[in-house]
Amino acid sequence: LSLEELLAKKKAAEAIKSKPVFLTKEQRVAEALKRRQEEVDRQRKQQEEERKIIEAIQASRQDDTKKDDREYRRNRDREKEDEKQRDKDKEKEQDAIRERYLGLVKKKRRIRRLNDRKFVFDWDAGEDTSLDYNSLYKERHQVQFFGRGNLAGIDIKAQKRDQSKFYGELLEKRRTEAEKAQEKVRLKKVRRREEKQLWDDRHWTEKEISEMTERDWRIFREDYNITI
Repeated sequence: LSLEELLAKKKAAEAIKSKPVFLTKEQRVAEALKRRQEEVDRQRKQQEEERKIIEAIQASRQDDTKKDDREYRRNRDREKEDEKQRDKDKEKEQDAIRERYLGLVKKKRRIRRLNDRKFVFDWDAGEDTSLDYNSLYKERHQVQFFGRGNLAGIDIKAQKRDQSKFYGELLEKRRTEAEKAQEKVRLKKVRRREEKQLWDDRHWTEKEISEMTERDWRIFREDYNITI
């Protein structure tokens, strides 16, 4: 078809549409019923979507409620355990005070005689001074130095390990989520670099010829006394 024929056909269709169309009573009723059915279907679809959204919100709230209940029970059990431990420590502390100041009878400890060659390995648990039942002395504050400070008479490596752990936990608490993600990426890159370095530092006997570096060739010549 030519362009003129297409334009003429389009104008004829528009003219037919612009003319009023007579509908019988049955046709008007059918059109009204059709529009009504479409409106009802649209409302049902909208109500179904709203119902799904409400169910999803209710399910999410129930999950949050269950999670809160589990957290509450966990905290309650932890508090009960802590309270029991505090009661035990308090009772032991009171027993120690009674034994020290009220003159209660102590259990006799086996003492080694002068003519007894067998060594006595038994020791009294009350002589252990590493544990204190008083909470004031039980949870002692660890001194943290800034810079290179260390305590005399204590293993320096252990002090450095504790300091690095302390500062690591402190930085971890102060970091944001973006900084934590950035730190994970940095550690991953460092790990890859170290693995690559270990792979490159292999002995020349474990490498292919294409993987050998200038240093590997120099070691190879030194091993076989090859001079150039």
